[in-house]
Amino acid sequence: MKVQCVTLGCKLNYYESCALAEEMASRGFQVVRKGPADIVIVNTCAVTSRAGMQSRQEVRKAIRRNPEALVIMTGCYAQGNPDATDSIPGLAAVVGNAGKAVLPRWLDEHCASGRAVFAQRPAAFGFDGSLPVGALKTRNFMGRARAFLKIQDGCNAFCHYCIIPYLRGRSRSLDSSDIVAEARAIAAAGYRELVLTGVHIGQYGLDLQPPRDLASLVQELLRETGFRLRLGSLQPQEITPLMIEMLADEKNNLCEHLHLSLQSADDRVLASMGRPYGRKEIVSLVERLKGSNPGITLGADIIVGYPTETEAAFQNTLQLLVDLPVTYLHVFPYSPRPGTRAAKMKDEVPSKVKKERVKILQEIGRKKKMHTYREYIGQPLEVVVEQVRKAGRMKGLFSGHSRNYLQVFIASDMNDDPDAFLNRELRVVPHDCDGDSLVARIDSFLEL
Repeated sequence: MKVQCVTLGCKLNYYESCALAEEMASRGFQVVRKGPADIVIVNTCAVTSRAGMQSRQEVRKAIRRNPEALVIMTGCYAQGNPDATDSIPGLAAVVGNAGKAVLPRWLDEHCASGRAVFAQRPAAFGFDGSLPVGALKTRNFMGRARAFLKIQDGCNAFCHYCIIPYLRGRSRSLDSSDIVAEARAIAAAGYRELVLTGVHIGQYGLDLQPPRDLASLVQELLRETGFRLRLGSLQPQEITPLMIEMLADEKNNLCEHLHLSLQSADDRVLASMGRPYGRKEIVSLVERLKGSNPGITLGADIIVGYPTETEAAFQNTLQLLVDLPVTYLHVFPYSPRPGTRAAKMKDEVPSKVKKERVKILQEIGRKKKMHTYREYIGQPLEVVVEQVRKAGRMKGLFSGHSRNYLQVFIASDMNDDPDAFLNRELRVVPHDCDGDSLVARIDSFLEL
């Protein structure tokens, strides 16, 4: 039987979809990425109302395209909306986040002689607890060259706008010995770059006995593995002096790139969001990061139109983002999540104003990104090849990211099989900037 995993949302969801696919393959199912399938697992997202809408759309699309298939909805939207079967006819099961761990076995038991066994009513399970952090593991990332490793799940922050702690549970960390063992297994599978992921990796280790922190885990991974290591999203107060020191040390293999979960740069808005830092802390952090390593690139998440975001507050955020040496912005309009404190606030920003503010910040982000990319023309970069473009104007070029997360297209005059270059690390020299990417030539090959 053919099974397909459809993923919405974060890198953690992607990791868990890969783990589900790997487990299904080990049970004799054929995993397909496209085309007709007998089983479709839709791993949903609920971080915004738009993500919830897209999740429902993907489920309905899967049912329409595969009318005889067993279509299953899991993930955060499923966790928060277990009654979704009432509005989506044809859904076979709604599975909570904890149910992901037993879903492959459930499917194995409910599929006989090559046909899915349908119940009269959709099944529902996995809503009575949190997914154990080490329950799903994978060494196969569905054709991607960059590997991910889930080190943590859940969140204790309960920011006033965020529903995720209610859907993923409290913060839970994987023991560092298990992380190192898993990293070695992923390296043995041929991957060159590893991204540490979780719901809130800045809280890593605080629940362990004895407690640990993310910086000490990174030190251990750098010491024990040969990976090019990349960190997921972090809040400003979680980036310690030791982490800044490691990001500046050219001798280690920690990528000089951070994605900062800022959300705003106005003190009153940040306080209203329940964020434990302010404008001064943001500025101080960025100054220390760029001062210790001018080549580091910084991305930032920003929420626009939060209920307490007056025009003056927006201008505070706007001006700081103009002044800060960040490389790119991920901008989201505020979306009220039922059950959160912010959903009860009265100072709602009109939808039209939100859209205008989003466009303004997106344009700033676009200009900053182009400015950064142009600075690297003629500057050597180390790039892991992630794919070979099969079509379009970049057809035949290698594609990958530098250590500081710049997208690079690489031309080669070699006649070898292009796929043989996947997962290899190249030193390249960019000679052109094409919008939000660089075009480069190979300078030399790097080996582990």
